[in-house]
Amino acid sequence: MPLLPSYKKNPKGDEESLPLFDADSNEHDNDELPAYPPRLGESSGSTTHNVTYTFVPRWPIKEEQKDALGVLGDTKEETISIVQRAFPILSTYPPNRIEISSFVEIDMPNGNGRTSDERWCMIMDEAWSGFKTNPPKRLRVQIADGPGDEERRIKRERRHTALKITAVLCPVILIWSGLITLAITSDRN
Repeated sequence: MPLLPSYKKNPKGDEESLPLFDADSNEHDNDELPAYPPRLGESSGSTTHNVTYTFVPRWPIKEEQKDALGVLGDTKEETISIVQRAFPILSTYPPNRIEISSFVEIDMPNGNGRTSDERWCMIMDEAWSGFKTNPPKRLRVQIADGPGDEERRIKRERRHTALKITAVLCPVILIWSGLITLAITSDRN
């Protein structure tokens, strides 16, 4: 049977006798250390704003409308990367095809007074810096039309409208013609 190892105790050297932390120097440093969660009144230097992103797919994308709550990026590029993480289908498209628009209320004069009209408006590149102080609450995200997408979408919508009208009118015409045929055949008998 092999012998067990024997350990030899070394005398303390100068290095081992010194404490790792000096108690006098650490007393004032504890207040400056970062803490999680952050202490009240503490700021990381930049403010983040929550915004609701609404993904509105248009044909040829076959998805449903989705909403996500996220932070607003400092620039358009940062916001697009946030949106691509929130809606994975957007990561398959290049960033220049992703459109982001803001929700606005426009007061319009009416014959009876003023009415407000709600619309989505395009965000210009210069406007992103203003969102640090006045962020939007909602942003709409969609894919910009590629070449020919708009024409194909309009044709498709017209075809669907024609099919709906046909689906409503055909049964009515069949019932009406059936009643006429029934009336004609009953007169002969």
